[in-house]
Amino acid sequence: MRAWQLNPQVRLRRTADGGAVFLPATVTTVELDGEAWAAMSLLAVPQTARDLRPTLNSQFRRNFTLAEIDILLCDLASQGFLIEDGDALTSLPATFRNLPSAVPAPESVHLQLNNVCNLRCPSCYVGLHEEDAGGLSLERIQLLIDEWAEMGVFQLALGGGEPLLSPKFAPVVRYARKRGIVPNVTTNGWLISAMLLDEIEGDLGELRMSLNDAVTINAALLEEKAVLLRSRGVRFGFNLIVTRKNLDRLTELLHWACKQGAATINLIRPKPAPGNEHWYEHNDLSSGDSARLAAMLPELEPFFSEINLTLDCAFSFLFHGWPAEKLRTHGVAGCAMGERFATVKWNGDVSPCSHLHGEESMAGNVAQQSFREIWHLGAVFGRVRREIGQVAGQCGTCGHIPFCKGCRAVMQIQTGNWKSVDNDCVVAG
Repeated sequence: MRAWQLNPQVRLRRTADGGAVFLPATVTTVELDGEAWAAMSLLAVPQTARDLRPTLNSQFRRNFTLAEIDILLCDLASQGFLIEDGDALTSLPATFRNLPSAVPAPESVHLQLNNVCNLRCPSCYVGLHEEDAGGLSLERIQLLIDEWAEMGVFQLALGGGEPLLSPKFAPVVRYARKRGIVPNVTTNGWLISAMLLDEIEGDLGELRMSLNDAVTINAALLEEKAVLLRSRGVRFGFNLIVTRKNLDRLTELLHWACKQGAATINLIRPKPAPGNEHWYEHNDLSSGDSARLAAMLPELEPFFSEINLTLDCAFSFLFHGWPAEKLRTHGVAGCAMGERFATVKWNGDVSPCSHLHGEESMAGNVAQQSFREIWHLGAVFGRVRREIGQVAGQCGTCGHIPFCKGCRAVMQIQTGNWKSVDNDCVVAG
């Protein structure tokens, strides 16, 4: 019987139901239930299914078969999370030896590199400036990356503004990868060039080009950039805001994305923000529109074989009624603000969510204090973690709430109360 050991490159994070494991080499995250997490946590040293069985039987008070443990181990190994004993293993990473006992590190940090852009898309949620001034220095960002690496952050999501306008973009990408954090970027695509790709060759996890609402885009330009990215072997995808106006075109848009060679396409729920009120009023999805989208998901299954089709956490209500195991397999975890996600804005302000605005959501500033202190001890993060499960009305009593919670940022803007019922939901609406 084969003995398996944790891949030394894997990062791990505890969750309420078990844990999450992340492999930077393939940019893959898998949610594990309590039993699978327990098995994984025992593999600091090589063990077989037979070695693991007594401990798991005792811990969970049930009789595990060797076959079910072996199937789990082989499945994790096939995805690269485990390595067979003897395959040139190195020392176990600090992120495994020192798993946080109270508040785990965020899985992903969204870092705004700047607050300027060469476009003015009506859907944008960022209040843009005319000049790139007053932002965090490259040196301060590198110190933050050091801190995030020590905490065990999985991925760094780079945005703006338009991040490719920033001279800090390539150095930040290279430094994050050097420290074991996978850097990803969302861009409007206009500034992608062969020269830029040379600077970050082998370091970027994924590049996402924004389709916005599929109206205010230059499709010909994005097709040209896709050709360049494919020729350089860069993994890329698209972000699409699903609106009442493009819902009927969704299949057509997915076909177009597949044709470009995209690895992923992420469907995003429209979100209100200061400055995009007119656009939001004419594009927001009603509960009826959301129900139509939910009904379309089974029809979109064929795309899963060609492309990694994902939905942002604000759409988690679309999976209402799915069994818990299937939700974990698809990575559905609902609103992640303050627990698995944090935003560091261009000027150093830290917030639980990119879409929360106002002083009440400002948790601190990394120009004055450490991110670790803000994350672990900050009053705003503490309040969000205490109250995130205390949402009102049908949301609060819904059995799907552990995998959803609605979109708190949307509710804050719509109602002034971030804990109110999400009336755009297919169930609550």
